[in-house]
Amino acid sequence: MFRISPRALPALGLFVSLAAAASEPAVFAGPPLTLAAALQRAETQHPAFGQWRAAGLAAASRVSQAGLRPAPELHLAAENLLGSGPYRGAQGAETTLSFSQLVEASGQRSGRIDTARAEQALQAGEAGLAALDLRAELARRYVHLLSDQAQLEITHEATALAEETLREVERRVAAARSPLAERSRARIALERARLAEEHAEHELLSSRRHLAAAMGQQEPDFGSAQGDLLQRYPTVGFEVLLARLQASPQALQYASENRLRESELRLQQARAGRSLTLGAGVRRLGETDDTALLFSASLPLGQAARAEPLIAEAQARRDQGEAASRSAMLKLQAQLYELFQELNHARTEFEAQRDRIVPAADEALRQTRHAWERGRYSLLELRDAHGEWTAQRRRLIEAAAEYQGYLIEIQRLTGQPVGAVQKD
Repeated sequence: MFRISPRALPALGLFVSLAAAASEPAVFAGPPLTLAAALQRAETQHPAFGQWRAAGLAAASRVSQAGLRPAPELHLAAENLLGSGPYRGAQGAETTLSFSQLVEASGQRSGRIDTARAEQALQAGEAGLAALDLRAELARRYVHLLSDQAQLEITHEATALAEETLREVERRVAAARSPLAERSRARIALERARLAEEHAEHELLSSRRHLAAAMGQQEPDFGSAQGDLLQRYPTVGFEVLLARLQASPQALQYASENRLRESELRLQQARAGRSLTLGAGVRRLGETDDTALLFSASLPLGQAARAEPLIAEAQARRDQGEAASRSAMLKLQAQLYELFQELNHARTEFEAQRDRIVPAADEALRQTRHAWERGRYSLLELRDAHGEWTAQRRRLIEAAAEYQGYLIEIQRLTGQPVGAVQKD
């Protein structure tokens, strides 16, 4: 008989603590795979992680660029040449070589740096959230693979039962204890069991391919995924999860967005200040062949008036961002509550299947087969018991996978595994 014994599996990965599949229903080339190994593979070979690292380097470069002061300028000017009369040729030319430097108003350079750093923090947060989503997707694919492994094992057992039943029916028909129709029915049941087994096999192959893609591979090069899909983890209350949500990467990302908008506002306010351009140089007078020093200063006019619309826009963007953050957090809290309720329901169904329904189906099949072998039950009643046994075991695996799926989603939302704060 097919058995899945609950075995403890330690929490694996940065944010995922989940259990894995039952036994090894098929033999594949390569070493067995654990969730920890799958996560490690993804971080080292998935192209998305390289993309995020490159984006981080680009953001760091923008911070360096923002800290640069305005470059000095060198000017060369020639006047009174190639004219007419006394200015014919270059004899009366005046040549000026000067140097100028923009002196920024107070706060402009620091404002650029603060804005670039806020953009860098926002980019890092976005990369962290994307990595969190990728790890969660990998964990879901891992659970799906484990579920398909267990489902295939169930179809193997169902096929074995159908084959055993057919052999017994054929013995009875040969002994004239059962009609020929029962042999036909037993053969039909066996064929359907084999079709279900074939379907489970290609579902497993697809799951392996999807998991390989989540790890950044084109082809799966691992053996069976290992673990215990029926492991149940200690839970915490909703208030604990809500507190974790407030400190989650998503909440921190909203805070980073607000800091960026605030720094953009301060930068626009600093740009309203007047920047002064100072210059100095030397001029050569062609007529007398004398030289003289030159000093200059320029100041833009109307700078404050021009900056007012930009400041107003930055203020509006800041206020809009703060309101959007509050609205998004309310949605996240409602989503977390819904997931928490679904997790509890999935847990209840999973425990009912594991502790009561599947054992009852096992016992019903045992008793029905015992009675059928003694002629007290018909083949139809035995087939019904076989079908119920298979259906309830399949539903057990489905319920376990659903429970793990909700757990993963809560972990992704809060940015950390559901801890063992509240023991069962």
